[in-house]
Formats: sequence, C-alpha cells, structure tokens
Amino acid sequence: MTSEIIDYIRQHEATIAALYKDYGRKFWDLSLSGSQEHEKALVEAKERYLKVYNNRQEFEQIRQWRSSAVKLDPIAARQLKLIQDAFVPNQINEDVLRDIVRRETEIENLFNTFRANFEDGKASDNQLRDVLRNETGITRRRAAWEATKQIGREVAPRLLELIAIRNREARHLGYADYYSMMFELQELDENWVLSLFDRLEQLSEQAFSQMKVELDATLKRKYGVTDRESYPWLYSDPFFQEFPTAGSSESLDEIFRDSDIEALTKAHYSSIGLDIGDLLRRADLYEREGKSQHAFCLDVDHEGDIRVLCNIRKNERWMSTMLHEFGHAVYDKYNDPSLPFSLRTPAHILTTEAIAMLNGRMSKNPDWLVKITGLSESDAKRVSASVFATLRAEMLIFLRWAITLVRFERELYRNSAQNLNRLWWQYVGRFQKVAPPPDRDQPDWASKNHLATSPVYYQNYVLGELMASQLLRHIYRNVVGKDSYVGNAEVGRYLVDNVFKAGARYDWNTMLKNATGEELNPEHFVGQFVKTV
Repeated sequence: MTSEIIDYIRQHEATIAALYKDYGRKFWDLSLSGSQEHEKALVEAKERYLKVYNNRQEFEQIRQWRSSAVKLDPIAARQLKLIQDAFVPNQINEDVLRDIVRRETEIENLFNTFRANFEDGKASDNQLRDVLRNETGITRRRAAWEATKQIGREVAPRLLELIAIRNREARHLGYADYYSMMFELQELDENWVLSLFDRLEQLSEQAFSQMKVELDATLKRKYGVTDRESYPWLYSDPFFQEFPTAGSSESLDEIFRDSDIEALTKAHYSSIGLDIGDLLRRADLYEREGKSQHAFCLDVDHEGDIRVLCNIRKNERWMSTMLHEFGHAVYDKYNDPSLPFSLRTPAHILTTEAIAMLNGRMSKNPDWLVKITGLSESDAKRVSASVFATLRAEMLIFLRWAITLVRFERELYRNSAQNLNRLWWQYVGRFQKVAPPPDRDQPDWASKNHLATSPVYYQNYVLGELMASQLLRHIYRNVVGKDSYVGNAEVGRYLVDNVFKAGARYDWNTMLKNATGEELNPEHFVGQFVKTV
C-alpha cells in the first residue's frame, strides 16, 4: 500500500502543478488588465484546477489511506494530509463549485476595476487616499472618505449571496459554517485564536485608549474640528488601520518624497543578504487604469516565477508596503527546491505574513533610515522618539482594527441576516473607538476587499505580527547580538536556513519552535508594543 500511496502523491502533484501554474498566470493577467476576456480565462483556469479536488471517489481513497495504519515517511505523510485538506472544501456539486468560482472572480475583478465618483470625476484608491493624507479641509476629507465606501454598495449583495452558498455547502460537509471549516483547514484552533484576541483586546485597551485620545486631539487641532465625536474622516486610512500621516510632528513622508522606492527596497534586502533583483524585474509596481489597486505577491509556479504587484507612490506607506510584499517574495524565492511541489510553500499564511511584517516595519526604524535611505545621524536622532512612538501607535491601531474585522467576519458567517451595517459600526466603536457618521446606514463593511476576496484570512495578520516580534527578539539575541539587524547578512542566512527552506514540511508552530526555540508566544509582541511606555 505504501508504494501505491507514493505513486498517487507523485501523480497528483504533477497534475496539480501544471494547473496551478496556468491559474497563477491567468490571475496575474486579470490583475493587470481587469478585462472581461481575462476574467473569463481565469474562471476557466480556476475551474480546471479545483475540479481535480472535486473527485469524491479519490477523496474517499485518501481518507481511507490516512485512517489506516500504513507507515509513511514524514514528507509523504505531510503531503497526503495537505492534499486531503485541499479536497475537503471542494466536495460539493460540480455546478455549485463552478458557480462559486464565477462569483468570486466577478467580485475580485470589481475591486480591481472600480473607480469611485468624486468631484465630478472618477478617482482611484490612491487618489482618494492622497486626499485623506493631505487635505486639511474637513468637508473635502469627508467626501473622500465617503467615496472610498461606494464600492460597498456594489459588493454587499453579491458577497451575501456568496456567503449563503459557502455556508450551505460547508454545513453539508459537516461543519458549523464556512468560517469554522476554513479555520480547521488552516490548521488553526478557532477557540484558541478568538480567546487570544480577547486577551489582546484587554491588554491593549488602556494603551490604545490613551494613544487615541492624544491622536484625536492632534488631528482635531490640525483640521479645525470642534465636534466631540471622532469621525472616520479624521484619519488618513479609510478603515483607520494605519497611523494617520498628520498624527505626528515628524512626517516620514518627507523622507520618501524624492526617494526611489524600488532602489530602497532592493538595498534593504541586499543588506541582509537576500537578492531581489530578479523579483523586481518581474514585478509590476505602478498604477494604471484597469489594474488592481491593491498590493500582493504571487508565487506563480513554486519554481521561481514570483511576481509582486504594487501601485507605488513616494510616501512611507508605499515604502512599507514594498518591504512587506517583497518579504513574501523572498520567502517564496528562497524555499527548498528539493521539496515536493505541495511543500514548496511557506509553512502557513501567518508565517509568510510574519516575514512580510518583520520587514515592513523597517520604514519606521531609525537605524534603517540612516543606513538605507541615507538620513543623517542627527536627523535620525531627532526623529527617533517620534518614529518609535509612531510604530507603536501603528501596531496598536492595526491590532484593534484586525480585532474589529475578525470579530465582524465571524458574525458575518454566523448570522448574515442580522443588521450588518449596524453591527459593523458597533464593532468599530467598541474596538477602534471611532464614531459612526450621523444617520449612516450603508454597507461600509463590504468596501473592505479582504472580506470578499480573501475570506477568513485576517486573523493571520495578527498572528503574523506576533510571530514577527518573536523572530525579531530571537534575531537580536541569538543571530546579530544587538538591537538592529540592518546591514547584517547573517539575518538572511538565518531566515533562509530556519524559516524559508523548511517550507510546509512541518505545521507552522513546529516550524516556529524549531526556528526560535518556542512555539508562538504573544508576550514578545505585548512587551514590544503594548506594555511599552
């Protein structure tokens, strides 16, 4: 039986590798163009890919193999486990599967191509964000914020229909709902994660509240606002998931106003021994009509064809985003090519997010600003306290935002018939302490693309931040011996040998314990950002 299983795994992986590559290329084409032709091609490619996992007879055979006492080597056992996990959500009627793929792709492309109505014209996400970053007039700020939410009205009814289908099919498969199914298939304990979020909420309550009181007072003075309430257009991010550019006396945007963001990204990774020259050549980094307005990294084939999409503007937000996305890219590039196809990936979504976040933080690191951007020592010393305060505030802001989204998404799948517009603002008020606009009853929640295009994903960002702080502490103590890793090639070697090359041969917590000596420990993040005064 062992040889039969090994032969099956090899055959399956050869089949799926070719289909995965075709799907990846079609996804990239659609992200660049938004055309109906590419949308149709992506739907067909995804259907072909998922049809492999729709075979019920094959699925039953895998379940029998895994429940038997047959002994497999650890690599083959891990492959078979991950193959079974991929089969589970696709054990549905083929027509339903095809319908889900079509609906998902249509919503994805809507986010790619949508441009809001603003001031008698069409505006991209970047243009609206520029208004929220730079405009001092509160009336125009409000108009720009409201424009960022227009897509929610287009997406909400489509997404609710899709959620109903996902939940129905997940229940047929024996799960409480789609949300719970996806947690299990991501090798995450739902109760453990939500309990952890409860604890992080409690631990961050005082620090976040104090920070936000000071931030709101600063922003209201700047914009001449006398309202007692803190409305969402005070902030430079439409969801208040980032630290506002006007919230500090030291604007990091000035440092990057005349910078070559690409060159700085390359310099950063070169400084820690990781070459991204080939990755930059394959990337598509500047905005244009029809192109996806977001940022992502795509490993097309697990054989080195890794592509990054961004929409660069010369500011700190896009500097951090570039460092983040190429963190994903180096993880994919420096995997172990000797691993089989299904294991030639990050150990988990959260582990690649951890590497992305570890590097994305560097745009607010004074030592990095000196060594990579060329900021003078005196200027770095002057902004040092402000930069750390900004990074800490951003971590607190992001944590509370992520708790908001994760909690809302849980309720979205548990009971989508409730008043979601009201629930959204209840959660925003509770966790982010942002007041709902007067008399607003719009599906603002549906304007967040992750809810539609990356379902049951956001908890991985928080877990990734926790892991990033754990890795950073280990690197400081055991790899470089000081509280900075900029310009030290040992960091790249450590990450390649202990994180990247492990691929998915282990579950994520085992990989992390092998790399740092302990399983995920949130105290490193709490000590770094929550308890610091």
